[in-house]
Amino acid sequence: MPYEQILYPQYRDADPDGLIGLKGAMHYFQDGHTWFMHAYSKGNDVLPEQYGAAWVYTRYRVALRHKMDYTDTLSLSTWMEPYHQPVLANIDYVLRQHGTIAAMGRAETCLISLVRQRPVRFSAIEFPDGVPEDIPNQIPDFIRLEKSAEGMEEVYVHTVRVSDLDKSRHMNNLRYVDMFQDAFDSAFWHDFNPSDMEISFLSQCREGEAISVRSRSDADGLHFAALHEDGTLASVALFQSAART
Repeated sequence: MPYEQILYPQYRDADPDGLIGLKGAMHYFQDGHTWFMHAYSKGNDVLPEQYGAAWVYTRYRVALRHKMDYTDTLSLSTWMEPYHQPVLANIDYVLRQHGTIAAMGRAETCLISLVRQRPVRFSAIEFPDGVPEDIPNQIPDFIRLEKSAEGMEEVYVHTVRVSDLDKSRHMNNLRYVDMFQDAFDSAFWHDFNPSDMEISFLSQCREGEAISVRSRSDADGLHFAALHEDGTLASVALFQSAART
């Protein structure tokens, strides 16, 4: 059975219109993974000290059905898909409000040795058998994002600050959403009305780095890339729009 949580909508997760959209959903999904792993004593609150390892996300897909308000609680279901190799797994999420699906998503995650900075098998943290489940769902598959900044123009430069960091001492995945959204103003995002987002994390951003945020748009949506100072890719993303009614 999925790991089930009842959450209270938080105004801190709201978009400028006061409602909770893609960014807030991604926050709740990461909370879901945190508590899901914590239930097995295999969360990032204990892994660095006990095993010298940490869960790292390699990509995220979030699809928004409707924005969330504050008149009802949120119901979050989280589970791990069956995996082929014990080094990479998908975590699935379904978030409901008012009796309907508000958002759903999928995160690809792996374990990283904090000393070697390389993936390790799940057995390295004595991960229990029987956790993965094959649960039918309507979560959209990952998109094969182009790992390139070709044709993109720099919008601004983001300097990684202490507020961007997490326990692994690199920029937290959630901060990439803020960084990309800050490339345009609130009027732009209101008109664009994002309903689907995918982000791939390619290399870690460290404190003090100056990250070039670049963008271009085409028929597929709004593309982003984050580049290190040496020109290598840190992340790519695609935001897609829904017709505003």
